[in-house]
Amino acid sequence: MKLIAVLDCNNFFVSCERLFRPDLKNKPVVVLSSNDGCVIARSQEIKDRGIPMAVPYFQVKDKLAEIKAIIFSAHLALYRDISRRVFAVVERSYDEVEEYSIDECFFYVDSEKVEEELKALKDRVEREGGVPVSLGVASSKTIAKQASKLAKKTSSGVEYISNNRWREQFSDLSLSQLWGVAGGRSQQFARNGLTTVADLIATDDTWLKANLGKETVNLKAEVSGQRAYPLQSSWQLPKSFLSSRSFAKTTNDINLILDAVSYHV
Repeated sequence: MKLIAVLDCNNFFVSCERLFRPDLKNKPVVVLSSNDGCVIARSQEIKDRGIPMAVPYFQVKDKLAEIKAIIFSAHLALYRDISRRVFAVVERSYDEVEEYSIDECFFYVDSEKVEEELKALKDRVEREGGVPVSLGVASSKTIAKQASKLAKKTSSGVEYISNNRWREQFSDLSLSQLWGVAGGRSQQFARNGLTTVADLIATDDTWLKANLGKETVNLKAEVSGQRAYPLQSSWQLPKSFLSSRSFAKTTNDINLILDAVSYHV
C-alpha cells in the first residue's frame, strides 16, 4: 500500500527571510503580518523565549527589543515564490501532490526504502528551494502529521511511523496533540471521556457519529491506520462553513481584526 508523506517547511516565513540574510542564522527573528499588527512567524530562538504565535506586536514589542530580535514585515509575494520553488521539486518526483498550505504539501510515496528516498528528497528541496524542511510519513495524513512533528526534532529531518509503531508507542497520545483537533474540539472529546488515541479507537463508530459527528469517525479511522482523508489534487468548494474563534478574548481593535482577516485569507 502507498504511504502518505507530508513535507513541512520549517519556520517558513523566517526561513525565507534568512535565505537572503544568512547572517541571521541562529538569531531571534520575527515576521509580522502585512500591517505589523501581530506575530505570524517565529524563529526557534523566539519560540524558546515563550513568545506565542499571533500575539499583537504591541504586547511583545518591549520584550523583542530586549532580546534584540530582528523584525520583518511580511513579504507574502516572496514567500509564495519560494513556496512554488519548493513544491516544484516535489512535483517533479511524485505524480500526486496536494498543496495543503503555502509551506506544506502531502504526497503518496511507494518505496521499500521510504526513509532513504525522503532523505534524498529533503536534500534536493533544501538545495533547490533554499529553505529547511521536515518530512513525516505514515499510512494516513493524521499519523503522517504526527511524524512530521517528530521529524523537526531529529537530525535527519525525516520520520516514518509504521502502524505497528503507532499502536505500540502512541496509544496514550493526547487527542489534543493530533492534527485538526483544536482546543474546542479537544474539550468536547474530554467531556465525553475521550482523552487519548486509545480511547477514540475503542469507541463504537455509531456512538461517535451520533454524538460527535462523522468527522470524528473519520478521525478514528485515521488514527487506526486507515485512510479517511485521501489526497486532493485540486481545490474544491466547501460544502459547509466553520465558525472558529481566533482570539483569546473579545476585541474591538479594528486593526487587530483586519489583520487577522488578512492573515487567514
